[in-house]
Amino acid sequence: MANRVWVFDLDGTLMNTLDLYEKPREKAYALITEILGDKSPALNEIKERHSKLDKELIPAIDPSTGKPYLYTKRRFPTSFVEIFKILCKESGLELSASDERRYYNQLYKIGLEAFKKERYKRKIKPQAFTVVRFLRRQEDILVILTKGDKGVQNDKKGALKEAGLLKFFKEFITVPDNKEKAFRDIMKRYPAESYYSIGDTYGWDILPAIKSGYFGIYIPSAANWMEIGKLKKIERQRSKIRSNRYESLIEIKEKYDYL
Repeated sequence: MANRVWVFDLDGTLMNTLDLYEKPREKAYALITEILGDKSPALNEIKERHSKLDKELIPAIDPSTGKPYLYTKRRFPTSFVEIFKILCKESGLELSASDERRYYNQLYKIGLEAFKKERYKRKIKPQAFTVVRFLRRQEDILVILTKGDKGVQNDKKGALKEAGLLKFFKEFITVPDNKEKAFRDIMKRYPAESYYSIGDTYGWDILPAIKSGYFGIYIPSAANWMEIGKLKKIERQRSKIRSNRYESLIEIKEKYDYL
């Protein structure tokens, strides 16, 4: 039986991938503002409304598949097209069919720039190597549990392999949405004295893990789009008995003996 099992989130935890979405956002907002001209809302309004719409698309049905968008690769580019449609309608801007297609294609392609796999290797956090090597020296078991589009996450898996980090993990698991069942399945496959979940999103990485019997290591990020403006509320609600809040991954190594 292993001493400890550590389940790591990927995006925002082992990899700084959140900023990959910023440049496409900036380019898309600039294009929308240029097209709408004097009829364009303020930039901050476009940002806020797009962010809200992007989240609303998560449970929405993708007409091309008949299934919810969730965290698939199509959702983010589609969100640019959809907010553009809404703003055009509100402003009364009428476009020819050919211009519509051209702008829709431009915005969609901009959204796809967030998924350029050649950029993933550079996004691995340097502290990840130090912490992961340390945990393996303790003969602990390490697993990556991530949610998202399987193709996109597999590209990131390839980056971890190229960097020499993947070899320290027993499994790389991708789920389309809720992680709770995966947390329970991991416990069945790897009997241990204690289980830990490490992540930057409390509702995805920590809370479902706690419900399954894990101890949570919550490492929030100010850039996490799912928690913007919510960090104080999350901290008030966070279980202080079943989780710790850390500022960085390296604290896992520094405080290992106290966990």
